[in-house]
Amino acid sequence: MDFKQLKYFTRIAELGNMTRASETLRIAQPALSQQIANLEAELETRLFDRSAQGVKTTSAGEVLYRHAKSLLKQFEDARIAVSHESDHPGGRVTIGIPGSTGKILAVPLVAELAAYERILLEIVERPSAELVDLVATGKIDIAVTVDAQLRRGTSIRPMLHEELYIVFPATQPPGRNTIRLKALSTHPLILPSAPSTIRQRIDAAFLAEHLTYRLVSEVSATDMLVRLVTAGLGWTVLPWAAVAEYVEQGHVGIASISQRPLLRELSLCVPDALPLSRAAEVVRDRVVMILERLLASGDWLGATRLPAPKD
Repeated sequence: MDFKQLKYFTRIAELGNMTRASETLRIAQPALSQQIANLEAELETRLFDRSAQGVKTTSAGEVLYRHAKSLLKQFEDARIAVSHESDHPGGRVTIGIPGSTGKILAVPLVAELAAYERILLEIVERPSAELVDLVATGKIDIAVTVDAQLRRGTSIRPMLHEELYIVFPATQPPGRNTIRLKALSTHPLILPSAPSTIRQRIDAAFLAEHLTYRLVSEVSATDMLVRLVTAGLGWTVLPWAAVAEYVEQGHVGIASISQRPLLRELSLCVPDALPLSRAAEVVRDRVVMILERLLASGDWLGATRLPAPKD
């Protein structure tokens, strides 16, 4: 097998259609089909299931796809590294960021990278659990993760603890800066949809206090959730990063959870086997620098730096 065959194979797998793949690759469909037939013969297995609707990878094809994407990325990174000086890194870097953290990190990160004209940054917003899997399978380069569980193929670097706050409509101020969970349970709640690390911590806290609560809505998108709270339809629990702009605009208020504060851990997740490209290293270092700067400024309410891990 060669890189050309792997390129053809991955494009077909991603498009799910041989005709569209031949058009985008600018190769005649019979020639493309022959390349795939040669690849299947060499590997002695079927890579695609074919039907009138198109093609779909078999289980063996899924295994090859993961490896092929990683190999093709390494090949592209090597090509870029050879063609450019090390002090002028370039190439596409994909970083995954949960929605709430992206609100405080995305703008300064893109601004910092403006000085690196050859780096193309792609930001992927996904739940934290998905981001770890995407790093492990080589689909993204770096991720900022929340309460991440280490899995094979990844390295997790804890960065900070972030407090979760009760968020209430500005029109319904509780009159105090701290609120007990029992008092929170008396209000209608609008909470993040499962699976969510925030939701897991909220449910665990109520369970530990033997409390029930009235759930009026579940929302997966943070902005929509906060808009519902702003409209006075319920209260919620979120980190400062998710609601800072709404608090500053006077749309919502926040209060700490007394007696049993809820914390979540933010980490940096990278592959543990394959080295990062020089461009990805630049992005990783800028993320760390921005997080450190936000912590030092005191502008990130409820965030606490974690000690550096010992070797």
